[in-house]
Amino acid sequence: MTQETVLQNLAPQGLLILIVPPTLEEMLVDVLLQQVEISGFTSNKVSGHGTVHGDGVELSIVEQVTGRQQRVQFMMHAKVTDLQNLVAMLKAKFRSTDIHYILLPILAC
Repeated sequence: MTQETVLQNLAPQGLLILIVPPTLEEMLVDVLLQQVEISGFTSNKVSGHGTVHGDGVELSIVEQVTGRQQRVQFMMHAKVTDLQNLVAMLKAKFRSTDIHYILLPILAC
């Protein structure tokens, strides 16, 4: 049994969290609004902390001094299979960008 099958059997509903650079916010809002599989989503300004973020993206001098990197977080709830398909599409469309994906099962909602 694959990890995806286990996730689908455990909880047919999921929560997808995307953490993206602010420069991608409007483009991602446009893409997400076109997805019929999700009925809506939330977005919030957040800060990333650490010495690097994502695929080895290093912090600027200002970010190193302040200890934070500005990010936008998106959250959406839908069927796990729909969210997996959405992640695959986003990975292809936004290849080589600093988008962090987290897909969690929802046990109750």
